[in-house]
Amino acid sequence: MIWALVAVLAVAAAVLAWRDPRRLSIGLCLTLATGLALAGLVGRLVAAIADPDDPMRLAWALLGAIGLAFVALLALGVASVANGIAMIRREGRRPAHLLSLVFGVGVLSYCALILLLWWVDGRHTDVARELFLWLVALGGPLAYLAFVFVAFVGYGLLYEWAAGRWARPVDAVIVLGAGLRGDQPTPLLAARLARGREALDRSRARGKDTHLICSGGQGPDEIVPEAVAMANHLAAVGVDRDLLWLEDESTSTEENLELSARVAAANGIEGGRFAVVTNDYHVLRAALLLRRIGLDGHGLGARTAHYFWPSAILREFAAILWEHRRLNMALLAVACVPLVLLFVRAVASLA
Repeated sequence: MIWALVAVLAVAAAVLAWRDPRRLSIGLCLTLATGLALAGLVGRLVAAIADPDDPMRLAWALLGAIGLAFVALLALGVASVANGIAMIRREGRRPAHLLSLVFGVGVLSYCALILLLWWVDGRHTDVARELFLWLVALGGPLAYLAFVFVAFVGYGLLYEWAAGRWARPVDAVIVLGAGLRGDQPTPLLAARLARGREALDRSRARGKDTHLICSGGQGPDEIVPEAVAMANHLAAVGVDRDLLWLEDESTSTEENLELSARVAAANGIEGGRFAVVTNDYHVLRAALLLRRIGLDGHGLGARTAHYFWPSAILREFAAILWEHRRLNMALLAVACVPLVLLFVRAVASLA
């Protein structure tokens, strides 16, 4: 039965991807299929290990698996905290730069609760039972968030890899702005511009009269619009200015795409195909937005510094949750029911 469900989910993902790969539902199907397949393999492994004459053999195997999972979770927490500290040292204490640190502290706190449960078990039975119930109740919403996060990150990496290799020629390449230092692009933006130039050259080499749209308005701390600095940078490295169009009014990714489409339409490209160039952590969400506003095309990603990627992907994940907040709030509410019941019981016991 489990393998039939895995096959159904895999086929569903393939059909959705064939129709339009810019769907997070594809990642959800693939993640669920992968999880079920792993569960099936683990079930077979347990059946192979089980020995009616030696029940301790199975117990030790299960204990070993739980121990490995705990060590992996602990390592994730430590790595996230270390990354968060590095992020703060290099980029400052802006709220967006604290995400990796906050995530790591949360993971380590959950690990601490597990260790506390292990310590009190056998010493204080009632406390251990209560702590176990809280851990299980917390596991519901955490498991939901983890599932969506794995789907988002996993499919984002797959989408970015596939789009970078099999993308069709486009009418215009849109490079999204990413901040300036004075009148010069930051390293993050420079990487996007290099990727955009590569996409422009590749598309034109395949016979398309492709242009590149520099997209980015002027922030309150910027002395020129991002689009102007981007165009100057590209011209300085040899890109023909006649191939560059500017969109210098946008303040968000959605505005980047909408206003760039208007620039393209004003230059005779209406209903065309676009390549949206951003950083690798942002590719899938940019592609989802491209589909949502009704534009044909795909996303392309520039590489991001390793220390920057964890906080950036957590920020993108938070944005995805917010953009689908009604569905996520409903599902999280269901997952939190055991937690709410425990809280109500605890409050009632104090009354």
